[in-house]
Amino acid sequence: MKSSPNEPLDLRRCLAVAIAAALVSSGASASGGCGGSSPPAQTGGADPGASSLSDSTPAASPASEPPPSAELAAGIKAFDAGNFGDARKSFDAAAKKNPKDYQALMNLGLACEKLSDPAAAESAYKAALAVKPDLEAASEELSALDLDAGRVDEATAVARAGLAKHPSSGALHENLGLALAAKGDQDGATKELSQAAQITPADPMLQLTLAHWLNVWHVRGAAPHLDQARDLAKDDYALIASVGYEYRMAGEFDSCVKTFDRAVALKDGGEVRTERALCRLGLKDDKGTLADLQAAVQKEPTYAPAHYYLGGRLAMTKRYKDAAAEYSKYLELAPSGSLAQRASERLKGAEDAMGKKK
Repeated sequence: MKSSPNEPLDLRRCLAVAIAAALVSSGASASGGCGGSSPPAQTGGADPGASSLSDSTPAASPASEPPPSAELAAGIKAFDAGNFGDARKSFDAAAKKNPKDYQALMNLGLACEKLSDPAAAESAYKAALAVKPDLEAASEELSALDLDAGRVDEATAVARAGLAKHPSSGALHENLGLALAAKGDQDGATKELSQAAQITPADPMLQLTLAHWLNVWHVRGAAPHLDQARDLAKDDYALIASVGYEYRMAGEFDSCVKTFDRAVALKDGGEVRTERALCRLGLKDDKGTLADLQAAVQKEPTYAPAHYYLGGRLAMTKRYKDAAAEYSKYLELAPSGSLAQRASERLKGAEDAMGKKK
């Protein structure tokens, strides 16, 4: 793998934050992403795991299953309307009326997640699985919750149990892969994430997730997955920017520039201009690097990293006064930022060079 010209920027990306958290603190989110939507409430009778959770069309109830209760039906109606508090009350009532109503329990978990109550959601999913151990959707959601909370061992156990019953679940392979990545099991994580990507090749987030971890492990092979993610991203600005960033981490600077060309065309700004500048730097395009960084600070003066990197380029051409101004601006905007120590050191260096010139 070719090396990247600079360290990663301290940015909040739609995917990188979630999956980097797994590496740093053993916490990850398998359900987070760019432009994603939460699963709809599930109709009574059908196992939501039998079809994609992103499919908003209610599944038909099998003849062997009873029709949904009035409380479950009311909860689904409220959930679909975005009234999650009412939905929670209805699903809770349905579950109390029939403690074996796994659909009510599953939907109660979804509603609790919407209401930012992960503990209640966890309890509901576990109750659903106690009634119906092969409930695929509950395994997927519970393992994702465990990852979010940093319960890596629990996430691993839930995902493995789910996969024993549903080996073709891309979501469970992904959740297991993220859990294994957080545990440092590179081979196991690669296997699971690769299988998830094969099962659902049209999911750009899966392709991006796999590419990210290959980059983290400094393993070749990220580019084909990034190519797929890029082609599937359409006009998703955050996803396109994330793909461009991972191209840079993979040392694929030409693809990086072209991807950020798309991002800039969608929405110009300091972050994407700075990222494209660093890709151009990898291609040794000094003129393009400087132009992008100058545009970055003009278009978004409060984006601190642009000032830091622009200071570096100005110092390279011995414009020490201008470089010092950019380092000072970075420190003003981000006094405790990830580049603050280096900015302070380089500011002193630029000021010393100014003194010598005098």
